[in-house]
Formats: sequence, structure tokens, C-alpha cells
Amino acid sequence: MNRAAEPIEVGLVFGDPNGEDVTEREMESLIEELDQLPLLHMAHSPAPPPPDGTRAGSITIYSSLVLGLAGAPAVRSLILLVQDWLARRTTGTITLRIEGNELNLEAGSPAERRRIVEAFLAHLSSTGRAADSDD
Repeated sequence: MNRAAEPIEVGLVFGDPNGEDVTEREMESLIEELDQLPLLHMAHSPAPPPPDGTRAGSITIYSSLVLGLAGAPAVRSLILLVQDWLARRTTGTITLRIEGNELNLEAGSPAERRRIVEAFLAHLSSTGRAADSDD
């Protein structure tokens, strides 16, 4: 079987310093957009409540997804979708974990995000996990 067609597990973590409600609302928005991809499965872990005694906004709240993607082209599509989704936010970070490789994206400069994504995709392509086709 061609590696490009094998299912790929992706861990995705979104963090936002604006609190649990904002983080969960934003993650639900992302989940709606992820429905466009050929997902094999998706599991959402809502953000845990902040520790007792913390003030709202004083810590970053995280929410996570575990995705099963149908092959390497879906990885590329996921990264581009997440990059676009994050570009529409003023705060927050996203971490993608794919087979021990990690990509961290922050709301901020589109040019910097594009450079980071291109380097990450090139690395995945060199390992055969984000090829453009099933060759």
C-alpha cells in the first residue's frame, strides 16, 4: 500500500488567552470548517476549567482535537484550512502534531505563517506524509 493513502492521525490544539468560553466558541467554529475535509474520525476534548484562583485572561486555555485523515493530500488541506482559520483571529495559537512532527502557528503575520507552513509541508513531503498525489 502506498504511504500517501494510509490514514494519518493528527493532533490539533488551539489555545487562547481570552478564557474558556472564547476558546470553546472558536474551537466549535473550527470544527464546522473541518467538516469540509475527508475526515475518518474526529474527537474533541473541551478545555478544562482554569485552576482555582486564576483570573480570566491570566492563562491560556487549550482545547484539542484528534483527527484521522484520509491520506497525505488531506494533511495539506488541513494545514491550509487551519492557517486560513487562524488568520481570521486576532489572538490564539494552533499546534498540529503529525507523527512526531509539530507545527505551531500564531495569529499574526500572514507572510511569517506562510513561510512556516511551507517549510513544514516540505519536511512532511520529504518523509512521504504530505505528497501532492498518491504517486
